[in-house]
Amino acid sequence: MNQLKPMIIVLLMLTSVLAGCTGTDGAEGIPGPQGETGEQGPPGIQGETGSAGADGQNGADGMDGQDGADGQDGMDVNESRIAQLEAELASKDATIAILLGNISDMEEELEAVDNVIEMYYTMFVQIQNDINWQNQTRDLYNADLSGADLTMAYLNGADLTDANLRYADLRYADLRYADLIGADLSNADLSGADLSNADLRYADLSDADLTDADLTGANLSFVNWYDTTCPDGTNSDDNGDTCGNNL
Repeated sequence: MNQLKPMIIVLLMLTSVLAGCTGTDGAEGIPGPQGETGEQGPPGIQGETGSAGADGQNGADGMDGQDGADGQDGMDVNESRIAQLEAELASKDATIAILLGNISDMEEELEAVDNVIEMYYTMFVQIQNDINWQNQTRDLYNADLSGADLTMAYLNGADLTDANLRYADLRYADLRYADLIGADLSNADLSGADLSNADLRYADLSDADLTDADLTGANLSFVNWYDTTCPDGTNSDDNGDTCGNNL
């Protein structure tokens, strides 16, 4: 019954509309009272599900890619290359600076080596001069060396036969195996001299100083011992005019 009320109202409304369309327009009647609002009808029955739709169309072809942008000017490339070369040049300059420092150090070391070489060369020259002196002094036969300073002179095996050595300074001289036959050694200073195995036959040792001299194995035949200071510090005049027993 509740469902019929809304249907009757709808039919009445349709009849009124149709009557108004076919008949002559009559005088406007007085509006009747507003009827009650009908209740909401039940939901309609859901229709059948439709068939699947047609396949979709293929997608449109893609647009052609845009042309690439033009390359940079050659000037930009040259500037980049110049910067690279400058960096390489700076690196080489640094390497050169290191090498120059090494060269400077090497020059200082070479200078030190040169100084050492010069020192040894000086020593070599001195030794050579000494050798030459020794060779020259081997033959001093009848040489005049009176008053000569021969302190610590190396006269080993020298020929000083009949040499004049008066007042000569022969302290600590090496006269081993020297030939002093007939040599004049009067007033000579022979203190500390090495006269071992020397040949002093007929030598004149008057007033000579032989303090601490080594006369081991020396030939002292016919020596003139007048007022001679013997190796032990005594005087030959007090020893029977000889130092043969006071060596």
